[in-house]
Amino acid sequence: MPKITLKESPASCLAKAFPSLTDEERGALERLALVLRFDADELIAQESSYCSGVYVVCQGLLYIGKYAPKTHEKRVLRFLAPGEWYGLEPFFLGREPVNFQFARTIVESTLLFFDTARFRAFLQHHPQALFDLCRWFGREVAMLEFKLTRETTESADRNLALLLLALANKYGTVNTDGSVLLEFPITRQTMAELLGVSVETLMRMLRRFRERGLIQTHRAGIKILSKEKLEELARTPELYLHIIEETL
Repeated sequence: MPKITLKESPASCLAKAFPSLTDEERGALERLALVLRFDADELIAQESSYCSGVYVVCQGLLYIGKYAPKTHEKRVLRFLAPGEWYGLEPFFLGREPVNFQFARTIVESTLLFFDTARFRAFLQHHPQALFDLCRWFGREVAMLEFKLTRETTESADRNLALLLLALANKYGTVNTDGSVLLEFPITRQTMAELLGVSVETLMRMLRRFRERGLIQTHRAGIKILSKEKLEELARTPELYLHIIEETL
């Protein structure tokens, strides 16, 4: 069973999102939340639609992305796991309240929703919570800069190796022979969009990885045969690998 299906309570979710708050303060915030449950592959918010508040993932997994303005080609930006936010950009920019990205579930998920006015009032009375949100934004900026630089300077194979490593470290199951089973319920289309390549290109890349003895593929997921060879191919500093893992 993939690790991403494990459930977290609203209290533990908010503990991840706001480590600077006390249990009592997080309890007060939890009472402001509207609990929303979504089925797998369900749209949570559409890009450019009206944004009335912010969401934090409580359980499950979703992905966010954008559409190209002319071609409407979809690009998956990253995954959101428990304790991570959606909708903070329009909340803090204070301009036209529209969503910057779309958000869709991968598996059955539960989110906590905070109305803009109530959430802003809470932050005004608990300014230490802003430090936690700044930390989250700082990690996002570091991840975005890394991805932009890497996608323009590294080969597609190296970027696929990095993605598989990060997914394996976060969601993989280590077998007795040292291989890692990655049972990850995303389509090849979503994986291609995350890498910024076509599905046809991704399939060719996976075939090359199989031929090199790096992976085995099957309907339930991907089996990584040698993490060491993937690490050699990915050539990524440990710091950035940890950041990528946190944002998948």
